[in-house]
Amino acid sequence: MANILRINLNTATYESIPTPDTYRNLGGRGLTSRIISQEVPPDCDPLGEYNKLIFAPGVLAGSNVPNSGRISVGAKSPLTKGIKEANAGGAAAHMLARLGIQAIVLEGCAKQWTALKIDKKGLTFFPADHLKMKGIKASIESVRHDHGDAVSVIAIGQAGEMELMAAGIAITSPDHFPRMAARGGLGAVMGAKKVKMIIVDDLDCQGPEVKNTALLKSSIKDFTRGITSHPLAAGLRRFGTPLLVGMINEMGAISTKNYSQGKFDGAEKISGEYIAELIDARPNGDCSHRCMTGCVMSCSNIYTDAEGEVVVSGLEFETLALMGANCLIDDVDIIAAMNAVCNDFGLDTMDVGGAIAVAMDAGILPWGDGPGALRLVFEIAEGTKMGRMIGNGCKYTGEQLGVARIPQVKGQCLSGYDPRVLKGTGVTYATSPMGADHTCGNALPSPANPDYDPSAATGQAPVSQFLQRYFAAIDTLGICLFAALPPLDMPELQKYLIDCVSAVLDESLEEQYLMRLGSMVNEEERKFNKAAGLGRLDDRLPKFFLSEDLEPGGNRFDVSDDELDNVHQ
Repeated sequence: MANILRINLNTATYESIPTPDTYRNLGGRGLTSRIISQEVPPDCDPLGEYNKLIFAPGVLAGSNVPNSGRISVGAKSPLTKGIKEANAGGAAAHMLARLGIQAIVLEGCAKQWTALKIDKKGLTFFPADHLKMKGIKASIESVRHDHGDAVSVIAIGQAGEMELMAAGIAITSPDHFPRMAARGGLGAVMGAKKVKMIIVDDLDCQGPEVKNTALLKSSIKDFTRGITSHPLAAGLRRFGTPLLVGMINEMGAISTKNYSQGKFDGAEKISGEYIAELIDARPNGDCSHRCMTGCVMSCSNIYTDAEGEVVVSGLEFETLALMGANCLIDDVDIIAAMNAVCNDFGLDTMDVGGAIAVAMDAGILPWGDGPGALRLVFEIAEGTKMGRMIGNGCKYTGEQLGVARIPQVKGQCLSGYDPRVLKGTGVTYATSPMGADHTCGNALPSPANPDYDPSAATGQAPVSQFLQRYFAAIDTLGICLFAALPPLDMPELQKYLIDCVSAVLDESLEEQYLMRLGSMVNEEERKFNKAAGLGRLDDRLPKFFLSEDLEPGGNRFDVSDDELDNVHQ
């Protein structure tokens, strides 16, 4: 049976207890949100001792189900002031599952900077003052020197220690690149608890026992065959998520010049095709990289400079959109360098990119000033007034500078898709319990659904509702978003995924399992947010999306308030 590992940082003690029935058969986002909703006071200070920080592998972690290694991190967010889950790939989820740990719950606040090591013997506390204000790269290198290469590291950088609201949490891949659970300021929560890192070592652990191995084996085979046959898979393996740059730009929906335009003239220079050619031409790069064991999509990359030195892994669409098009920066080497610094300092590239664009809108930097933008990112760890402002994200920066156009919902910067063209995604931005977050339900057009018009003023609420429930369930299972997209176009694959869950849980599950699970998760999250003081007026986009035409198409976000209010009915 899996256990909940509760760590009391006030007393430097811990206990591993059998999972109570109320948390049984949950993992990932479903489990982090349930623990928060049942154990965290909704009105507590997100950076105080009564908030809890939870790490939960998905339901399918530790199995051979492809792309099942996402780990969810949850807490009350200092950015949105509501419930928050951010997830990432890496090695930690599978390792924790093999250790028999369903969730780690950090309670209270340590008195000094602390590192935690979890292995089959239990938990060990280490002082971590020697890593104070060190970047994530240096922390990973220190752990590898002291504990070997077979461990996974969960760590914060300088931004988390400084409790900045754009601070994220890094989880290392099997080859020791950081993957960010970036959104919502959860790195600040970890910093407030004075936990610099968690080291996970699953040496000599066998993993969870599966009773129905025959069902699991056959379901994995069918699910894997299905998702790898989808046309998206080949594109992701070659171009990664940057393949979206050209598509979204062509639609007139890429965030450009602080969301004042929908097309970026320099899009070709930051496109997936251009980046793949650069990687091919340079030493030591890789267009097809796996951030977790068992990945069959390989949508990440390793981006190197002209001399073959690794700059960052991976360079993703959202970073290219928010730090590139949104700032009118078309130098992909500069964007990659900004990405690398954010990864080392432990920052959300989306909220930081949004903040830099807002600063450009205020005249702090000229539009397209890549070197100036990179200097601003470096200032974050230096703790300058300007750096702290940018490190606190888009909303804070806009308010400090008196900018009218601040692209945020519930305090969190929008993703790289403009909601005036992709209106279903706009509905998700507005109504998700997580704040503006495309991963909660990105309503992109698809050949499998030719009747759907993403720019229509009506009919967007049912689409967003379905996607929000679906992806809440996917996050609970710990499945990568890109392995979860093919089943939307090929619904028969959902049956194979549900059969995988049935085999792992040894429980018969109905056809509507994913919708039921996702609906339950959304309902619990919204209940917490309501108790925390968030209401229907928080489920709205900024007014400029409703009043300003998006060039070149002239679109506005014109989905009615009634439709927004009906999303979660």
